[in-house]
Amino acid sequence: MAGYPLQGVRDESGHVVQWFGTSTDVTEQHRAAEDREHLLARERDARAEAERAGRMKDEFLATLSHELRTPMNAILGWSQVLRSSNATDPEDIRQRLETIERNARARTTITEDLLDMSRIISGKVRLDVQPVDLAGTVRAAAERVQPAADAKGVRVRVVLDPMAGPISGDPNRWQQVFWNLLTNAVKFTPKGGRVQVTLARVNSHVEITVADNGEGIRPEFLPHVFDRLRQADPSTTRRHGGLGLGLSIVKQLIELHGGCVEVCSDGPGHGSTFVVALPPMVVQGKADPEVESRHPRSAPMMVGLPESCDDITGIRVLVVDDEPDARTLIQRLLEDRNAVVMTAGSVDEALGHLTEREFDVWVSDIGMPEQDGYDLIRQIRSRGDGKGWNIPAIALTAYARSEDRVRAVSAGFTMHVTKPIGPVELATMVVGAAGRTGRS
Repeated sequence: MAGYPLQGVRDESGHVVQWFGTSTDVTEQHRAAEDREHLLARERDARAEAERAGRMKDEFLATLSHELRTPMNAILGWSQVLRSSNATDPEDIRQRLETIERNARARTTITEDLLDMSRIISGKVRLDVQPVDLAGTVRAAAERVQPAADAKGVRVRVVLDPMAGPISGDPNRWQQVFWNLLTNAVKFTPKGGRVQVTLARVNSHVEITVADNGEGIRPEFLPHVFDRLRQADPSTTRRHGGLGLGLSIVKQLIELHGGCVEVCSDGPGHGSTFVVALPPMVVQGKADPEVESRHPRSAPMMVGLPESCDDITGIRVLVVDDEPDARTLIQRLLEDRNAVVMTAGSVDEALGHLTEREFDVWVSDIGMPEQDGYDLIRQIRSRGDGKGWNIPAIALTAYARSEDRVRAVSAGFTMHVTKPIGPVELATMVVGAAGRTGRS
């Protein structure tokens, strides 16, 4: 209610004998104003959510490009080296074929994760349900990740309860679940750390625990661990690869089998623990084979290698890449054409080489841990002390969006080249960049 204040009419002795005033009912106006505020708040929330989704999509596409192009660069490059060179050393050939196989498997894993997520979203996952020896499945998954754990010096311990009993499900999918959980634990556990897998019967359900003493999870990210496309660090300086799909797929597959998964962590530096709870002998009907999604196979890529290419003999090149396979490949491609090549695996190492030696061109990756290619180009261009710090720079990267190209050139790179790259294209780019220094 709103209106004018009440006025009193008094008699000769001063007593109030009458009151008068006005009153207006403004309830509807207040309610309308509140409704407008609520609508505006919902609109702001919807706009913020749309912007967040847009950022996540852009980050995912950039990460996907990087994760796909990086192994393809090694596969294509080393395949062309083996085809075009006169390599006769069996050990050298074996190492290069192992590199190709390792990167091809990485590419296959990424592709399968994308297809699995597509099937899950569309409800077309096919489960071949049968009795599963859970202890054997867990043991097999641990054996698969053992080489990666040994390479990092991470100890994997498996504790199995023989009384846990079998479950019902798809054995291949359970292999996938436990391999993902163990791979994730090993990836985020530093050298000398430990990962423990425990299988036990707890009351009326079977429980599998994967615990590590690695990096841990920030409290604000803990609720989003199983979200699709979410990563704790999506930046170009992230230390770990991946698309952010593995744990989401794990959760979906476990729930399709009637189970659940939870994660807990005391924060950064305190490790993390994933707990999978399953009812014994889950019964699932077989999916209709007609509903399984089918994906066309891409035609094989035909790669041609010209008879001749630009001569880069004597051109001094610094190659900067944190990935040993990629770094060694670029070095080999350039040295096969008589370039003088030095390599660096980090920004600090690259700056050390640039301080001690002179180069005609340097080729750098963008996505590197701790400091990325943009940090390197900024530090180099900011010096300009006449010791060769203004040499041409080529950004050789798996980040291939148009905005990535604009950002690289704006930061100071002379050229932006996307992976995978062949020998001829690389030589052409190097000789073109070196020509800017006045070399013939």
